[in-house]
Amino acid sequence: MSSSILDRTPLLVSRRQARQLASWARGTGYDRADLCRISKQGKYAYYTNRFILIRWDVSGLDVPDDSWIDLQPAYNDSENTKPDILTNMAQWSRAVGALSSWDLLDAERWKEPDELDYPDVAHLFTRANTGYAQVSFNAELLEGVILAVRPEGSIRIMMAPSAGGDSASAHAWWVMSEDERVAGLIVPMRLALGGPEHPDEVGLPKPYKAEEGDK
Repeated sequence: MSSSILDRTPLLVSRRQARQLASWARGTGYDRADLCRISKQGKYAYYTNRFILIRWDVSGLDVPDDSWIDLQPAYNDSENTKPDILTNMAQWSRAVGALSSWDLLDAERWKEPDELDYPDVAHLFTRANTGYAQVSFNAELLEGVILAVRPEGSIRIMMAPSAGGDSASAHAWWVMSEDERVAGLIVPMRLALGGPEHPDEVGLPKPYKAEEGDK
């Protein structure tokens, strides 16, 4: 079920999900402003830290493109500083209760566009036409992506490679929520070198090889 321009059902980010996003932003060291925000681009909003990418379908949100939600904590945490819990998701997640949620379709949550040029990431959410091949992920990053996309804790997770790249390990891989409103993308880890005949298969079971006498 895809959302449409008339779908105003709240698109909620839980406190736990918000803290995951804020943790990723904090992990970048805040050296790049584009890695510390959620940015609206067309009918979608995006967050990336270069290794993962989360996409929300915000159809019906009436704010200009390049509007954004801040993921940087306050630089001044003194008792006299009032946290920005309206447009700063990181500060909001530290101030609210465990069951609170942030509605991405609430226009008041978004800051007005600034001069930042957000990276072009929309084309990455195009499924590649590839066969199966071995691929490896950072388990902590993958767990975070699944949390951001599927907070209901579904056991069954289906992933597909993104278009682009000349091998399965070069493709980013993505997963979608059941209602197709949220999607996450993760870049595979570089595989360590294996043997000379199979350099990308270190850590994998050896391929089946028929023994003499097998039928």
